[in-house]
Amino acid sequence: MTILFESAIRVTLIAAVIALVLFAMRIKTASVLHAVWASFVVLMMLLPAWVAWGPKASLPVLPPQATAGLTPLVDVPPPLPAGLEERSPSPVREDGGFSLLGVYLLGASVLLLRLAIGTVRANRLTSASCVVPVTVGLLRPRVILPDSSRGWPQAQLDAVLAHEGEHLRRRDPLFQWLALLNRALFWFHPLAWWLERKLSGLAEEACDAAVLSRGYDPRAYSEYLLDLARSVRRAGTRVNAVGMAMPGIGLAHRIQQMLSGVQVPRISRPRMACTIAVCAAAAAIFAAGTLVRAQSSKSNFVAFEVASVKHSSPDGILHAGMQILPGGKFTARNTPLRLTIAAAYDLPFQSGRLTGGPDWISEGYDIDAIAPPGSIPTGVSLKIQNQKIRLMLQTLLADRFKLITRRETKDLPVYAVVVARNGPKLTKAKVDEKACQDGSAGEVRCHQFSGGQGRGLHGEAVDMDDLVLFVENWTDKPVVNKTSLKGLYKIETDGWLPMRLGQTVGPNEGLAEADRPTLFKIFEQLGLKLEPRNAPIEMFRIESIERPSEN
Repeated sequence: MTILFESAIRVTLIAAVIALVLFAMRIKTASVLHAVWASFVVLMMLLPAWVAWGPKASLPVLPPQATAGLTPLVDVPPPLPAGLEERSPSPVREDGGFSLLGVYLLGASVLLLRLAIGTVRANRLTSASCVVPVTVGLLRPRVILPDSSRGWPQAQLDAVLAHEGEHLRRRDPLFQWLALLNRALFWFHPLAWWLERKLSGLAEEACDAAVLSRGYDPRAYSEYLLDLARSVRRAGTRVNAVGMAMPGIGLAHRIQQMLSGVQVPRISRPRMACTIAVCAAAAAIFAAGTLVRAQSSKSNFVAFEVASVKHSSPDGILHAGMQILPGGKFTARNTPLRLTIAAAYDLPFQSGRLTGGPDWISEGYDIDAIAPPGSIPTGVSLKIQNQKIRLMLQTLLADRFKLITRRETKDLPVYAVVVARNGPKLTKAKVDEKACQDGSAGEVRCHQFSGGQGRGLHGEAVDMDDLVLFVENWTDKPVVNKTSLKGLYKIETDGWLPMRLGQTVGPNEGLAEADRPTLFKIFEQLGLKLEPRNAPIEMFRIESIERPSEN
């Protein structure tokens, strides 16, 4: 459903641009307008497939976004099992999304069934079942005249055959069928209904113009159309077949246009070429373009005053860790570059929210960096101080590794952490945020978790944002904080069973695997709950990166 609604928004923008271009270029020829909007119908039906699987071009027009601060880390979770590192959550709605999908499928099924019945019966039409002339058939169109046509004057018969013959030449039944199919797929979008009616009317106008261009008298031709309209009124329908969608479109407008004597100006080739080029460009931009946040310019970053980057020893990767020290110092030892990038953008290390990049970013790097004097704000929370360090780390990655990332927000299935029915069962930390800020917390580590899936959650002074960021390293969906709980807490739990396919709990990590609870039970013990729902999640993709320059 997300893909379908995104496609609906994109086609609305494309249609608006096309309508403006046609108006600005004064395109009024019915045959040209029909060709433009018929092409648009085809694009509209193909767009969901393109949105799902086609290549995208990033359009960095949204402003850069500042996110929450970097959580200092001591323990780095082990890397994902092979094949899971690049996996992103599947954009399928849950809960209420299934009922929405059911409503859509019901509406589409009804219209598709009606279209199928009409298509079958159109192939079985005879002169006896038609009140007025009709042209039917997708691949082999044919003209069916009513039984009453035997009594028509030769001039009327010739005009009618000229009109219906033009429908044959233009393949109008096929395009009208595609418009009906598009209406069934996008039945929730008013544009699909408008297009079906618009194409039908334009097809009639184009055939009228072709008849008059052959020298038929407009007044006499209008009388023939009025006679046919009276026949339809007496019979109540053009075709005596359930499921057929063949309404008379805009007869009064057609007759008025023919009798006015106003000639539609011909379109010059340069004007037509310009119209096609602009419409095609708009379609390409809105079909393949993805609005992303612009990469912040270097001048918007605060940079480290001194920074050292070195390739780590392969033997030290198991002892990886990052730390923010007093005085604006940042250190990373034996840390895979992917983890450093995740920390810079405040992402869980093992989630699918960071994708892309070459294989070598799994190699470890040692980083030592010092912020300029006075660059770290005083009198603010530790998280805001860490945010400055995180921005400096982004600058370092862009400068030394030539890192370019693409951001995109998607509506994805998540676990929302909410307070359970009986309230939270959390223990207040021994220190508060002020103590963490001014350094009086002593040996208590603020906003830091250790442990993980195998060893459990261990945090001496952590908040709910710290909890969701750390836990997401082992969940099969992103985790968001919806508790509204403030303050710092001491959290101690056992390890839990793996949630991701292929993950295992290593030996000698406390409880035996058979005795371990699920992560859902762990949260219940804390008076919290993991609740499946959908939420907007910012995804990051590494567009390009290079090995670092020398110090």
